[in-house]
Amino acid sequence: MLHDIIFFVLGLVLLVLGANYVTDGAVAVARRFKVSNLIIGLTVVALGSTMPDIVVCVESAFQDKPALAMGEVIGANIFDLLLVVGIMGLVRPFKVSGIMRIQDLPILFIASAALWIAGDSVLFDAAHQNVINRSSGIMLIVIFVFYMWFMILSSKNKQLEDPDDSDDETASEEADSTHSENVGIASAHSTKCELSALKADVAKLRSKHWFSWVMIVVGLGALVVGGNWVVDGASGLALKIGMSQAMVALTVVAIGNALPDLVTSVTATVKGASGIAFGNIVGSCIINALLTIGLSALVIPLRADSIGFVDFITLVGAAALLWIVPLMVKSRKIGRVFGIVLTLLYVAYMVFTVVRG
Repeated sequence: MLHDIIFFVLGLVLLVLGANYVTDGAVAVARRFKVSNLIIGLTVVALGSTMPDIVVCVESAFQDKPALAMGEVIGANIFDLLLVVGIMGLVRPFKVSGIMRIQDLPILFIASAALWIAGDSVLFDAAHQNVINRSSGIMLIVIFVFYMWFMILSSKNKQLEDPDDSDDETASEEADSTHSENVGIASAHSTKCELSALKADVAKLRSKHWFSWVMIVVGLGALVVGGNWVVDGASGLALKIGMSQAMVALTVVAIGNALPDLVTSVTATVKGASGIAFGNIVGSCIINALLTIGLSALVIPLRADSIGFVDFITLVGAAALLWIVPLMVKSRKIGRVFGIVLTLLYVAYMVFTVVRG
């Protein structure tokens, strides 16, 4: 068991490092070709932030362990939407901007619902087992392509106006907060692109064209090796502990992959950049639900094992809560009370998952 734990932890470390190297190297290369920060943020940075999930899921599919693939995405998204956002609200209440309420959060709900419809075959197709087949995977990828097209197109136009921002009370609150609070997915990823470019300019070696490509190659290698180790370690743990692959994916693998999100999001919240952190979380969850599962289903149909209605409805319910509550609350904020509710919901889901086995 110790061998599996070591491989699993080292694999997670390699995934995080590999994703960072690939992202930083790709940003540096793209900037040399005069690609705008917006486009880089919505493509290179957005995909780079979800690269560990993509690698683990596709690798699980190649190794014929589909329950690991589906469970990792569902578990990681639930972790991000309930626990990470909940803790962010507890640490420092933050306002959900107009563009997030009108555009980004509805897209998150649609993506989560699409994954539910594609994966809950027992409910929607009266099948004997939940499975995402290749045709459903293609559907998810097509939705992702339209999502990326819509994000790039809409981000080039004028940002959506928030009618609530004109209120005196809200204007006063906004004056006390940083500009980073009022962002959407596109702005969040664009800001991450600028940060990646800044990191790339710090080291002298990174000013060399060849070094950017070395970072990409090394990062890709780390992703491949790390993905293999995570899948092998998680599978070994499942066998030795007597847990199903789905349960290991929903808990150990998902939480392990999403822990960096928790650390970076809470750090950003403490520094007053909750809007950027929230935008990154929402964007990553959309990519996971559509692209990560879609690509994995193309490799092999994803049998859901013990993943069922409760898991899907928890995911969709979390997306619905994050969309509806800021619309209903006058302050448009995710505050401490709502943060407590989200955190308790995650604890309840974890208890259910462990008891279910």
